[in-house]
Amino acid sequence: MLIEGHVKIYDMKITRKELYDLVWAEPMTLVCKRFGLTDNGLRKHCKSMNIPTPPIGYWSKLKHGKKVQISPLSKETADIKQSTILNEKDPTEQAEIDLLAPLSRNKVRELEISSGDKSSFVVPAVLYAKDPVIIDTKEKFRQESENVYLKKNPFKNKIGPTLDIYVSEKTIDRALCIFSTIINALRFRGHSVKIADSKTYAVIKGEEIQINIAERRKQDPTSDNRHSSYNRIFCGELHFNILYGYGDKDTFKDTAHTKIEEKIISIIANLEIRSEKIKEERIEAEQQRIKREQEERDRRNFEERKKAEQQEFKSLFSMAERLHKTNILRHYICTYEEFIIKNGEISEEIEVKIRWAKDKADWLDPFISKKDPFLNYKDIDALIQPECPKTNSWGYQSYTQSTSNSFWSSPYSKWR
Repeated sequence: MLIEGHVKIYDMKITRKELYDLVWAEPMTLVCKRFGLTDNGLRKHCKSMNIPTPPIGYWSKLKHGKKVQISPLSKETADIKQSTILNEKDPTEQAEIDLLAPLSRNKVRELEISSGDKSSFVVPAVLYAKDPVIIDTKEKFRQESENVYLKKNPFKNKIGPTLDIYVSEKTIDRALCIFSTIINALRFRGHSVKIADSKTYAVIKGEEIQINIAERRKQDPTSDNRHSSYNRIFCGELHFNILYGYGDKDTFKDTAHTKIEEKIISIIANLEIRSEKIKEERIEAEQQRIKREQEERDRRNFEERKKAEQQEFKSLFSMAERLHKTNILRHYICTYEEFIIKNGEISEEIEVKIRWAKDKADWLDPFISKKDPFLNYKDIDALIQPECPKTNSWGYQSYTQSTSNSFWSSPYSKWR
């Protein structure tokens, strides 16, 4: 749908001959767009001036190199209008607002291909087998055919790789003409064709896309059992298939109004865009793989760092706890020593005990870690952890039962 904006419109006088040349030089839709006319309005101008217009299908036939006939302009007579006024839009102005959806990538590529030399995209009416792969495919078909006549005098004894074609005898030449044109068109566009494991691939910018031609089969109307899958016959309708991933495919087929021969440019455009999408998908998949691997590395690094942090904190806390308990121990030793001196009971044996206790405090102190002949680093955790409470015969819990006879226990009862 096109909506006119605020543009300049010029009245243009055009002769009968000039309008005739216009409508036969390009499609009427383009002429209408240039002058801001509807198709019906332009046809009224042509009718009033007795100007013949191209018939339906004219431009399609011309596009595909088919023979067309131009209707001549009749001679001028007194009763025929010789000129008319058309409204021409100023091309420098923003004349129209296009509300149509943007063209697809495939359509843009088709237009780009159509703007160049189209001779390589025209399917010949008669098969001229020059390409070895076309010759080999036809010879293989001849040798595998059920027709005895075709099997006689094979052209070649040794046959190389052949194209992926599944058609009847009646359509083999047509299928080969189409495939030959597609191969030539691919080469014209800088691409190639590869055959591997009985499959045919279009190789476009390093991407391999599987292709084939098949003839549709339908139920045999003369069969007694029309629903049996074994009673299917070729019906002459060809399908060109572009296959990709998990059974998905694009199919160009014969219809009631068009044939595959008219869709060669669309097929090549589809293949080129498909190769670009495959590359884009592969690049995206690779980026996703790299992203996942990086996320996994980050996760492992985080876990390792977390574990290291936990170990570091445990070490820090352990040392802090050692220092704290060292200070508790020294405070107790100092208090014990002051208590004994106050009671006047100091002796050489007690002084030895005090020095022994101070040495043990220096062994526990993380800033001194004095060596001890009987204790080592592994003993620290077991020694400084508080014991679980034990229950005596009366059912009371006590922390001092195991040390009740120690020199360091119950000083108040010993020195009073």
